[in-house]
Amino acid sequence: MTDNAAASSVPAGLWAVRLGAIIWFLLIVGCLMALPVMLDATWLLVAAAVVLALLAGALWAFLRRLISSRHGRFGHDWLKGGLAAFFVLCIAIAAPIYYIAVKTETDPALLPRAVLTNGEKTVVYQGMMHIGTERFYKQVVYDAEKALSDGYVLYYEGVQPNPEGDKWFADNLAGGGDLSDNYRKLGEMCGLQFQLGYFDLLEKDKAVHPQSHVTADVDTLQMKQEYDRLMASDPEFAAAFQAEQAAQSNAGGDMAGAMGFLDNLTEGQKKLSGYVCRFMMSRVAKGNGEARQIDKVILDFRNRKLAERILADPHDKIYITYGAHHLEGILPLLQQADPRWRVESVSWIRPVEAPEQFEASL
Repeated sequence: MTDNAAASSVPAGLWAVRLGAIIWFLLIVGCLMALPVMLDATWLLVAAAVVLALLAGALWAFLRRLISSRHGRFGHDWLKGGLAAFFVLCIAIAAPIYYIAVKTETDPALLPRAVLTNGEKTVVYQGMMHIGTERFYKQVVYDAEKALSDGYVLYYEGVQPNPEGDKWFADNLAGGGDLSDNYRKLGEMCGLQFQLGYFDLLEKDKAVHPQSHVTADVDTLQMKQEYDRLMASDPEFAAAFQAEQAAQSNAGGDMAGAMGFLDNLTEGQKKLSGYVCRFMMSRVAKGNGEARQIDKVILDFRNRKLAERILADPHDKIYITYGAHHLEGILPLLQQADPRWRVESVSWIRPVEAPEQFEASL
């Protein structure tokens, strides 16, 4: 007897039983994977799923008795429909968390390490994020130390304080409170690290060779002055910035307040928020966000100042650690001053990934 003949001899009802068994198996496995996520969020999710499943099961049993002459006992149909509904609800609730976790790992954000040159001066531009993995920052610091030994001058990003602009900066651009503290708390929520702690490793060389370490950024007063200029001369900027501020206020206040709310989460909720946070940070690193008028201050203005500093610097080798989104604006500015500027090479590094956890026994 051939395989086709054997397959055709299997009753259709048996195929239905086999398919049903496979479906139940997948539902059970999916539910078992979903329950830890739901319990990490809150046990109330499980309780709500049970109640909804019981209601759905009762409705299923009632409808089946109305539309089908082949039905079992009401209690049996209720239990079977309720279990199926509970499994489906659990999977649906946990699926978004699994999606963003898998998406972050399989489609990671990448930051450039671009070598720019005009034939006379070489600039190594290492794109940065304010929070990332320990491995990412250690690799950047290692590269920076090597660049120092090769005779490069290090440029650092970091808006400098100025008493006349600090309050404006904190209220309008830093999300309220201290920006470094906010980033540090955000890093804790994401299961990531704040960058400044790792650059402390270069302090010893900075003390010996201060001329090789340059904070190549503007101060808060300069940013405020640019903001004031745009508010007075650019109606589109003024209207959009006011709308953005109103939207932020309606969405729940400043960043410091949001960080305070996160302090009250349970350990399980913090773990889940870490998945969401790393997903969002990956999107930010990829540039998946709408352009904002305030970028004229945060990006465009600082890009111009950094390009001017690079062009005026007498050193022929500069290593820059700066936000990755600045690179696409800085290169055209350099090329406007000297068309010979070009990208000589680019390599990529991953800044965001799930924290590594190792367990063993002696």
